[in-house]
Amino acid sequence: MSENRFLDNGDGTVTDTLTQLMWMKNDSYLDLQKFVKYSAALKYMNKKNEESYAGYNDWRLPHKREAHSIFDKMKSLNDKYDMTIHIDPVFAEGCGYDTWTSNIRGKITAYCYSFNSGAGGHKEVDDILNTSVRLVRGDFDNSKSKVEHVPEIR
Repeated sequence: MSENRFLDNGDGTVTDTLTQLMWMKNDSYLDLQKFVKYSAALKYMNKKNEESYAGYNDWRLPHKREAHSIFDKMKSLNDKYDMTIHIDPVFAEGCGYDTWTSNIRGKITAYCYSFNSGAGGHKEVDDILNTSVRLVRGDFDNSKSKVEHVPEIR
């Protein structure tokens, strides 16, 4: 992958030149200083859209393949607990370990993706244990990243 894959736009966003997605540089943990359950992640997203964060009002939760697309075992930064997560250091340190995604099973569970392991799994939507959300916008261009399967946590 290119050294300049991720571009810091200087407005709190990061553009992924490989997938054409724009990510928030901070996640919800950094903004709120607390972890969130799934419903709070949706409220956070709605608030960012109402504010037109960085001039945009189409922020959303990432699909699990989109979250997996920024995982890079060769890159690292530290999360809130000084645990290593594998995303480009262009993103802000001190963030959450994982992210809620838009993948849900009914009203009971939602998929949570770990930036430490590069895998994920469904957890109860009311669970707040160390979970945050990293919002994204744009159309996922998978032609170069070729993300097909996202490993499940075992």
